[in-house]
Amino acid sequence: MNIGLLLPSVYMGKKYTNKIFAPKQLFLDLADGLVARGHTVYVYASPDTKTTAHLISGHHEFIDKDFMSVKFKGLEKLTKKRYAHLTTKTEYEIDLSIKAYVHAKEKKVAIMHSFHDFIAHYINQLANLPTVYTIHDPLPRKDLLEYWRIKHFSHDNYIFISQSHLKNFHGSVKSAGVAYNGVDIRKFSFRQEEGTYLAFIGRYIKEKGVEHAISASKSAGILLKLIGDDAYRALPYYQTYVLPHLKHGVLEDETFFGESDRSEFLKNAKALLFPILWEEPFGMVMIEAMSSGTPVIAYNRGSVSEVIRDGVTGFIIDPDNVRRPGK
Repeated sequence: MNIGLLLPSVYMGKKYTNKIFAPKQLFLDLADGLVARGHTVYVYASPDTKTTAHLISGHHEFIDKDFMSVKFKGLEKLTKKRYAHLTTKTEYEIDLSIKAYVHAKEKKVAIMHSFHDFIAHYINQLANLPTVYTIHDPLPRKDLLEYWRIKHFSHDNYIFISQSHLKNFHGSVKSAGVAYNGVDIRKFSFRQEEGTYLAFIGRYIKEKGVEHAISASKSAGILLKLIGDDAYRALPYYQTYVLPHLKHGVLEDETFFGESDRSEFLKNAKALLFPILWEEPFGMVMIEAMSSGTPVIAYNRGSVSEVIRDGVTGFIIDPDNVRRPGK
């Protein structure tokens, strides 16, 4: 079968290796897995994407630099910089998405799988190519543009990444089913022995519960090591809830890195802390930790109870009763 996989994001590029972008490895593993099964797969992604599939790429200029625009005249320097990134990023996404559908029609692609955002929904109204769209986020608030898009394209075929994720949408869109995220366990080293520190990987935002991880590690008297995204260190949340503890030596904060170092980091941990404060649709880091032999201690929200076997691969904690495991 001829299959198209579309992920038109600048964050697929090598330039953004240190940025947390969960769909990237899922996308690449799926492409290589489909090729291994004998399918003809076309990957629409960044020019430096490593895959066994046929690669059709976007313009590297949009990844290499952020373009200014005459429309930014009069804006402050920092605002111009932010607008330049957003505008260049969107330009890249539009260009590659159109290129993908034109190419897919020429190659008689049977189905397109879109992994990213909203642009493909608009383009496919003209291309009329069978397409499924994986959703990575929960249902947006009704006052947001993202909610309008979901409602506007509710007739399209959506893939959800957990049962709790599907339930979160309350039947508001057409479901093509649930497909759990996975990892290539060959890329993770399994360690049987207990590690020496607690681990946390994620963005430094309230929803990820970083302050809860810090509190738990302090109570247990065990060093907590954090892996996060540089972009979030300048935000008030990080400055208030993380930085003060770094100064007292109760935790270590490291820059997000590639998957080989990630495996080493996880396998040497005593446990991964996943104290989420929102209904997270999946949580890739949970299965990455388990692939490394490291148990996960997580609040019972989102997909946690679908991913973790309580008392076997980790411990599920009732957020309202943090002193004991529970469902």
